[in-house]
Amino acid sequence: MDTLGDLNDLRFISAIARSGTLAGAARQLRVNHATAFRRLEAMESRLGVRLFERGGGRYTPTPEGEALAKAGSLVEETAAEALRKVAGKDLRPSGLVRITTTDTIAQTVLPGLLMPLRSQCPDISLQVIATNELQSLSKRDADIAIRPSSQPPEHLLGRRIGTIGYGVYGQANALGAWRGQRSDWPAWSTAPWIAVDDSLGQHRSLRWLSKHVNVADLSMRCSSFMSIAHACAGGLGLAVLPCMVGDALPSLRRVGPRLAELDTEAWLLTHADLRDMARIRVVMDALQRGFQQKAVVLLGS
Repeated sequence: MDTLGDLNDLRFISAIARSGTLAGAARQLRVNHATAFRRLEAMESRLGVRLFERGGGRYTPTPEGEALAKAGSLVEETAAEALRKVAGKDLRPSGLVRITTTDTIAQTVLPGLLMPLRSQCPDISLQVIATNELQSLSKRDADIAIRPSSQPPEHLLGRRIGTIGYGVYGQANALGAWRGQRSDWPAWSTAPWIAVDDSLGQHRSLRWLSKHVNVADLSMRCSSFMSIAHACAGGLGLAVLPCMVGDALPSLRRVGPRLAELDTEAWLLTHADLRDMARIRVVMDALQRGFQQKAVVLLGS
């Protein structure tokens, strides 16, 4: 048995089976009756089987014709569904989007930014990877990175989304004890300090602190700003913290003005070959809008 000419042959057989007449099929497919007749004759000759029994002007499909008519209906249904999606009826961004960021951002502003995105795009699932290492994006372990950086990697596409501000914070009750009767506050030498450890040894907050105290005498060091913040809130010492962290903890008070020299740009980054994927673009746009609305929170002004 030879093959059909093309998928339109299946649609043609399906149209005859639905209408029950050759004239009805011709009207559906917008061809004249003679053309429809010649096409059916050619198809039956090529396949070597009879597809329809003729009688009383009616066309009744044979078992072979019925099988091909069902296949034609499936072709039409699949095409119609695809057209609906392309027209925007059902085409919604979907799939997994992996976001990597620092634990500071992951535990402060990010959850609030993801809530409207989840309601607007329920078919997108999100994975948040909290790490201070940018290499997870370079190794394709993540799709989008949210990073504080003065100079993001050139091989990544970036959008600047704000500025992260820093300040000195202390537990409200402890501040009074450390200050004592001194009037020359801040009295850097009288209070214990908490700072980042060697895993973040290049962080500019540590370089700033080393100008005011002996780093070797620090009372406590931690591998994340969230750990530092909770230790600070427990009254264990003063700490330089991102304002979005320090301002959010009720027991902490900022000491003095924001440390403007520590201001750090925040970037939204992705790979160039991912920028045109619908789900990546939608998440990037939503995050950019959200961070712009949180500009004051990030800066701590």
